[in-house]
Amino acid sequence: MKPRMIFSFGGWSASTPLQKTLIKNKVVCKPVIKEPNILPSIIQQNSSLVLGKYIHCKENNKEGYEVFRCNTIDKYIDWLLRRYHNNDCSAVSDATNTHAYFDVNDIAKFATKFKEVFDVKVLIICRNPVRRLFSHLNAIGKVLPIPDGHSLDNLGQNERLECVMDYLSKPAPVHFPGQLKNYRQGKFEPFMDTNYPEIISNWSQFFDTHVICMEDLWGDKREALQRLNTFLGTNITKLTPNVYYPELGPNAPRLEGLKDQWISDTEFITEKNYNLAREKLNWVYEGLTDYWA
Repeated sequence: MKPRMIFSFGGWSASTPLQKTLIKNKVVCKPVIKEPNILPSIIQQNSSLVLGKYIHCKENNKEGYEVFRCNTIDKYIDWLLRRYHNNDCSAVSDATNTHAYFDVNDIAKFATKFKEVFDVKVLIICRNPVRRLFSHLNAIGKVLPIPDGHSLDNLGQNERLECVMDYLSKPAPVHFPGQLKNYRQGKFEPFMDTNYPEIISNWSQFFDTHVICMEDLWGDKREALQRLNTFLGTNITKLTPNVYYPELGPNAPRLEGLKDQWISDTEFITEKNYNLAREKLNWVYEGLTDYWA
C-alpha cells in the first residue's frame, strides 16, 4: 500500500482550522510550517519564495527545516517519504494555499511523480464567495504585505468591497504565482481568486479531489463531516475552533493561531454590499450549486 499524501488549501476559508483538525486527529503528520511553499518555489525555480521560511525555521531550530532546501520534485518526495516513515500518522501533507493558483500545466509538472509514490488526496475548502472576498480584501496591509500607496489604502472594509464591484462579474483566469501578483496593476483584479470552478476542475483532472464547504463542515450541515471521513477513510469526530463560523464579524473570538482570520473582519458586511457582490459573483455560485443557493 502506498503512503498517503494530502494536499489541502483554500485561502481565507478556514484552511488553518482544517489542517489543525487533521493534525489533532492524527490524519496527517505535524508539518514544519503550515504553508511551506515548496512546489511553487520548485516550479518557478525561485528559491526566494522559501528563503524567509528557511531562515526562520533554521534560526528557531524547527525539526525538518531542511525541507526548504528541496529544489526538485524528487527531493521533495524523498523528504516527504522520510517524514511519513518517521512519524506516527496516516499521511503527510502540504497545506500551501497558493496551490490554488496552479493551472493544469503546473500540476502536470509534479502529478505523475507524486501518484507513482503516494496515494494522493486533495481537499479544497471553499467559503461563501462574498465573505471570502471580503476577508481577502481586508487582509491587505494587516496580514498581506503590500507596497505603500496601494489603491485600497486608507479605505474602510466595506469601502474596499465597494471598490471591486466592477471587477467581479467575470472569472479571472487562475494564475500562478499568485503571491507575485502586482497589486497595483489593474488595481483590483488580483482579488478575483474565488474562481472555485476552475480551481476544482484543474486539480480533479489529476487527483482524487474532495470539495469542502466551510459553512457545512463547521455548521454540521449536509453530512459534511461524514463525507469528509468517507473520502479520507478516517473517523474524525471533533473539529478545531474556526473564527469564520459562525460569522461574528468584529465580535469574532481572538483565538490563538488564527489572527489572520479575526484581523481580516473588523466590520460586518452591509446588507446592500453583500447583495450587490452576491449578484456580481453569481458565476461562482452557479458553479457550486451543491453548496450555496
